[in-house]
Amino acid sequence: MTPPLSVVYSGMENATQCFCSDLQTEDYSPLYAWYNYILIIITLPTLSVFGVCTNIVNVFVYSRKRMSTSANTYLLFLACSDFLVILTGLFIFWIDSARSYIPELARAPYTTVYTLPFGYMAQTCSIYFTVAAAFDCYIKVCRKITARMYCTVRKARHICFSIVILSILYNSLRFPQFNLRRCFHEGSQEHIIEICPTPLFSAINLIYNVYMYMVLMTLLPFLFLLILNAVIVFRQSMNEKIEKKAKITRADCELLDSSEEEEGKESSGDDTITMIMVVVLFLACNTLALIVNVIETFFEPDPVLLNLLSDASNFLVIFNSSVNCVIYFVFNTEYRLIFLEYAHRVKRILVNEYLPCSNSRRPSSRPSHEYQPVSIHSKITRPSIIVNRSNPFNSPSTSPVWQPLTSRCVANLDWELSYLHDSSNGIKRDDDGDSGCSLQTRSNGGYSTRWLAEVEIVERSEGELRPHIYVKALGEKDTISMTAL
Repeated sequence: MTPPLSVVYSGMENATQCFCSDLQTEDYSPLYAWYNYILIIITLPTLSVFGVCTNIVNVFVYSRKRMSTSANTYLLFLACSDFLVILTGLFIFWIDSARSYIPELARAPYTTVYTLPFGYMAQTCSIYFTVAAAFDCYIKVCRKITARMYCTVRKARHICFSIVILSILYNSLRFPQFNLRRCFHEGSQEHIIEICPTPLFSAINLIYNVYMYMVLMTLLPFLFLLILNAVIVFRQSMNEKIEKKAKITRADCELLDSSEEEEGKESSGDDTITMIMVVVLFLACNTLALIVNVIETFFEPDPVLLNLLSDASNFLVIFNSSVNCVIYFVFNTEYRLIFLEYAHRVKRILVNEYLPCSNSRRPSSRPSHEYQPVSIHSKITRPSIIVNRSNPFNSPSTSPVWQPLTSRCVANLDWELSYLHDSSNGIKRDDDGDSGCSLQTRSNGGYSTRWLAEVEIVERSEGELRPHIYVKALGEKDTISMTAL
């Protein structure tokens, strides 16, 4: 984060008066003016609003109990620090540039001088939360034996709080480096407010603001994450090859017994891929910041070029803090499920709250005699057997019209799979075709009016609109049509 400080140094370090001048005259060019206007004045606020909203969503999702893992703990703290990076960056970068176009922002230095240290604190936290999360991923992938000991939620929280405390202590020296003074501007012949350096700034600028910032905030984290991510990618690819070979040699019964273990491995794989992509995004967005720091420290670049690179670097910092949610949604299945679940809840609440009339007037797409599920969230229970010992021909009754049965998932493994596929066992599947059941065929005796069977209503799967009904005929000679049941 390179702060745009418009400061003028007086000849004496302990001077009590700051002689201001329009510093933009030396660095000004029409190209930079348009570049700054499009990138910082127009694009940055839109990106910042998006980033604030997405990080609020990230904090909400990763604070759920089902997301309580060491890797998700780091991502939770990362979302909090990214939220602060976006807010402070909006005050520092946008307001400092916009005061050239909006006269009401003439007091912008007030926000810059007090917001700048908090921006550095938030940026330091974001960098080292990412480093800690990458190291946690490295232990899980490459040191699986020690993962249970070190990759815990409690230790992750201790590390995150330690990073917060150290970031505050390290960046606390930025508060007394600058102050605000009312200065006389020679060009406009007016008194304005500018940010001026204190003697502490001159004493520690080269070591603290230049070399330590370049090493601790750009160079060291960049190289550490680059090497660590390369090792994780290589080891993860090796582990996947080993697992594929092991799956080929397994028996079918072992695959069924290890279903829960496979589900856990899939969740762990999602966390690893998510962390790899987060690090890749961080490296891509902070490469320019590293280049700018190296050029500014060891070379004497053209002022206009340095301003162009600095604005692009600052924009990429905000971009990195704003779009992590896209990675989480695409690569993390658990994050996506929780997000969609609560999004549907919010949508349903809003529709019921603000559009009650439209819902009541909306025509139903189903016939009135069609089966309507009572609840789609009921737990799966073992089907009960109801035996009617009375003569089925003495008391006529009618059966409701059920929804078509699908055999894509079997709810109860206690039922033999042959009942779902073999019509000789007394069960008949009419998933896609018309059963031929109508009022006319029923009145003509085309179907029996009573059956003896086990019926189970199964909760719907992801992406399906209604639950499924499974029926197992108990009689050897009974033939049941699912869609006509």
